[in-house]
Amino acid sequence: MRIVRLRRRARIVDGQDILSEVLDHPGPTDTMFDVLAACIAALASGPRVVVLGFAGGGVVAPLRAMGFGTPLTAVDLSLRGERLFRELSGSWVGRVDVIRSDAASWLIRRRTRYDLILEDLSVPSTDEAVKPVISLDTLPELMQQRLRPRGIAVTNVLPVPGSPWRPVLEHLAAPFQRAHVVHLDDYVNRILLAGALPAAAAVSRALREALARIGSLQAGRLSVRELEPQATPSTSRARARARSTKSRG
Repeated sequence: MRIVRLRRRARIVDGQDILSEVLDHPGPTDTMFDVLAACIAALASGPRVVVLGFAGGGVVAPLRAMGFGTPLTAVDLSLRGERLFRELSGSWVGRVDVIRSDAASWLIRRRTRYDLILEDLSVPSTDEAVKPVISLDTLPELMQQRLRPRGIAVTNVLPVPGSPWRPVLEHLAAPFQRAHVVHLDDYVNRILLAGALPAAAAVSRALREALARIGSLQAGRLSVRELEPQATPSTSRARARARSTKSRG
């Protein structure tokens, strides 16, 4: 992991992957971190927000620029990025508590239920960053259990080598009542939104408005689609029966 210093910002880089874009002022990064911040600002139904995977706090500058000023809790196995975050952003970010811990272990110990949980975990691999195992086999159900009734889970999903997107996204969304997928023009990543969500069109509009308010280039570079379960022969027959019953009524 290395730090690349630029004018009024710095990047935390691991190989080809940018783990954080850290600003010395509240404002847009013009990267995917703006979109993650918009998911919080537009979808959190209350102030209780936790970020799993902090690195250098790339979401904080755009989030504060969007007017979301409530305290944040973040969890990460390493605090190396936090030092850069405090150096560049410490004077204006407000309360941001960063806890060194394994994300799953920390959530298991907590009794708090959250309005929104952002999962932005990754681990280095041979060619590029990938999701850790706990993101696939432990965290989806655990996050659902730690959300309030109107809570939302936001997951930054990276490609899983050898697996198509569809089964990965459906697996991550399985514990939740509804899910949408944010597609990004500039990134291979997908952002999975899961929980008590409005319609995909309303979510897309809310994200774009939040991004446009801070002048982020990402405002026009995303789309949101509902993740509908793929129809099987049995579900298709069930839907046909439901339509037939309704038409007779």
